[in-house]
Amino acid sequence: MRTLYLILLKRKDIFTLVLSVILSLLMLSNGESDNVRLLRSKANRFFTILYSPITWIRSMALIEEEAALLRSKNLQLSFQVESMRYLLEENNRLKELLDFQRESKMTILPARVINMSASPYLSSSLSIDVGLESGVEENDPVITPEGIIGKTTIVGDNASIVQLINDVNFRLSVRIKPSASTGIMRWLDGGLYLIKEVQKNANVNIGDKVVTSGFSDIFPNDLPVGEVVNITDERGRFQKTVVVQINENIGSIINLFVIVDQ
Repeated sequence: MRTLYLILLKRKDIFTLVLSVILSLLMLSNGESDNVRLLRSKANRFFTILYSPITWIRSMALIEEEAALLRSKNLQLSFQVESMRYLLEENNRLKELLDFQRESKMTILPARVINMSASPYLSSSLSIDVGLESGVEENDPVITPEGIIGKTTIVGDNASIVQLINDVNFRLSVRIKPSASTGIMRWLDGGLYLIKEVQKNANVNIGDKVVTSGFSDIFPNDLPVGEVVNITDERGRFQKTVVVQINENIGSIINLFVIVDQ
């Protein structure tokens, strides 16, 4: 008891302050006088102002957290929409391929691209998932519903390498409709191709269709190739140069066909 008394005596200032605070709080909470109410109001206002920055910071933190969550959900939805769009396009593409195979008068074998730039000896090539066991042979034409894209060059048991139409060494005998003018087409740049040595008096116009000529042991007659987009007369010669935009986008090919019996 004496020890407790000595502690109280030594720290009487602290205990007096604590006791005063407790009594003040009791008076503020229970008192009903005008002075007490005024003091309580000012105290509340003071603490409201004091804590308002903290409240604002907490609110901003919650808003930022909700915004981050919304951004994450928005990104997920964007991925889902893009995936659905891709599946729809792929479904339409496969339907187009099936219709083409069903309506074709040639014997065509469906194939899928395994790899692009498949041969170091060709400037533009790809590999496909069919080969000798499926009836594929060297120099078989390779097409899509849009038209010619190349020919097989190396054929294995279950895979083949295709030389694409935009290879620098690829040449294709073509005919321009409706004039029936013929020439040899080769790659120029991007999706553009060049037909040289077309007779100057040939009635060729922009928008004319270009097809295979049939003057080849590889490609059958009248397969679609592209469309005339530019015509230039060769100065000092009796010929003109024709620029063609091919129908197919070579870089986006996934599914194609090999003509195994013409």
